[in-house]
Amino acid sequence: MVGIAIFVSCQKSDDYKKYLVDGEKVYLDGATKFKVFPGNRRVLLTWARGVDTRIKRYKIVWNNKTDSVEFDATAFKAGDTVKRLLTNMAEANYAFSIFSIDDNGNKSIPVLIPSVNVYGPKYHSTLLNRTVKAAIYSESDKDVTIVWKKPDTINLSTSIWYTNLAGTQTKLMLAPNVDTTKIADWKMGTKFFYQSSYKPRTLAIDSFLVLTKDSLSIKNLPLSKALWKKINLPNDVDGNGYGSNFASIWDGQGGGYPNIYHTEGGSLPHHFTIDLGGVYQLTKFEEIGRTGCACHNPIKFEVWGIADITNAATTLPGNDEGWKAQSIAKGWTLLKEVERSDDGMAPFKVNLLEGIPPVRYIRIRVTKTLDNSVESHMSEISFWYNP
Repeated sequence: MVGIAIFVSCQKSDDYKKYLVDGEKVYLDGATKFKVFPGNRRVLLTWARGVDTRIKRYKIVWNNKTDSVEFDATAFKAGDTVKRLLTNMAEANYAFSIFSIDDNGNKSIPVLIPSVNVYGPKYHSTLLNRTVKAAIYSESDKDVTIVWKKPDTINLSTSIWYTNLAGTQTKLMLAPNVDTTKIADWKMGTKFFYQSSYKPRTLAIDSFLVLTKDSLSIKNLPLSKALWKKINLPNDVDGNGYGSNFASIWDGQGGGYPNIYHTEGGSLPHHFTIDLGGVYQLTKFEEIGRTGCACHNPIKFEVWGIADITNAATTLPGNDEGWKAQSIAKGWTLLKEVERSDDGMAPFKVNLLEGIPPVRYIRIRVTKTLDNSVESHMSEISFWYNP
């Protein structure tokens, strides 16, 4: 048994010699300090060129060894960074192996670079423009402030286009660490457009621009009164009584007599009609009564609207019980019933009813005044709209 043990031991200790038939094998240096830079259907691989002068070629293998590329290593000196850009790659996740090869075809131990994403159309299609948190128009400063949400991925920038006061298309760039854009020369009523770009990773060699621009309309804008005018439909009140001027209620001045409209005589309820000069999606309404003498200020009135007055004229007077039904039958929509609990002098702003249609013509029907007079007066009315 001792003899057998010695024999077996000798056999095992000599076993390594079969690997040294052609001499001791020394492997080439492998790639070190490698980095991966993914891109749009391409990827850049880099690593450090060592001092091993036997290395003549490099070989990169992927897709379970079904795809590979081999290239000259002698163009790189010791200490250089070896770079290889792989193009026309399918959008997928890859594992790469890098070999060093000498003139005799001897290879180094493979250096594995696992889990590399190459990006493409699928990733591109998922990108969204940076989100707008709020967009506010300042009536006092005449400017727009856009507040942005923080980008949720590696956002590079967001381009913003708008029309300035001169009618020229203007472009701004929004950095990812900036949350507010303030624009002083915006042409009211025009849209903003914006488009963001991203990198899938910090080390990516390509950026991706979101496929489409998004648009932004500023809500609740004050409606210009430049085109307003009174039109006279059957049974409308005149509004130029006692030396007043009906057009004063949209001249922007407000105040007291004579800068008001004033009816003369007649009865309540009564109504008047205004052409806004265009069809608008109205959102808010404000009325200012006569200052200095609140006596005939309306404290209850209705605001009606219609887009086209063709065949829309009512034949019944405003104080007729059938007036509302006839107005609705003619296509008019009640936008708001307003009731004030004060003396009617101060600016009084209300939201119009939700779901109302766009309108061009406004009819205000006064149903009650502060002193219960059949005459009424106002100094200014205003509307706001959504473009």
